[in-house]
Amino acid sequence: MKRRVLIVTNRNERAALIEQALTSTRHAIVARIVPDDDFSAYLEQARPEALVFDLEAPTPDVLRRLERLLQQAPLPVVVFADRSDRESIQAAVKAGVGAFVVDGFRPSRVLPVLEAACARFREFQSLRRERDAAILQLAERKTVERAKGILMRRRQLAEDEAYTALRKMAMDKNKRLVEVADSIVTAEDILTDR
Repeated sequence: MKRRVLIVTNRNERAALIEQALTSTRHAIVARIVPDDDFSAYLEQARPEALVFDLEAPTPDVLRRLERLLQQAPLPVVVFADRSDRESIQAAVKAGVGAFVVDGFRPSRVLPVLEAACARFREFQSLRRERDAAILQLAERKTVERAKGILMRRRQLAEDEAYTALRKMAMDKNKRLVEVADSIVTAEDILTDR
């Protein structure tokens, strides 16, 4: 898959090597910036699909800015660093860096490392979507359970009767079960807050 890549480095010779390695495989370099530049502005303008950093050593400031950026706009990220320490590596992983290569830059490695970072990114995003869906499903289930409890208490219904009543209300109103349950919970909250 061909990607639009933003290169972040203040070393022109290395940037040229990265650019050559990627453009030879038809990836497009959308911009080349230095680590002190505003990542978010370039992200908005250039709309890259991946980031490649080449740094002597990642600074805490660069990693914090990268983390904020990736929280708003997740992307695959590769960091090549001449040197690093345990804290920087942990901060990079926390920020969302998919591949962190220390003292191992070679132009022939740029593409495979980028591909590995992209594969890891896709897998992580898939896991995140699954997690978010599970959290939503659990929250919806809690809302339905709470609505059932309200119906059981207010109408003196058994649990299965309360569930049947909820389902009937949802079908009659052509709404999802959780929407009806949420209405009941909201109404109960309003009535009991007085």
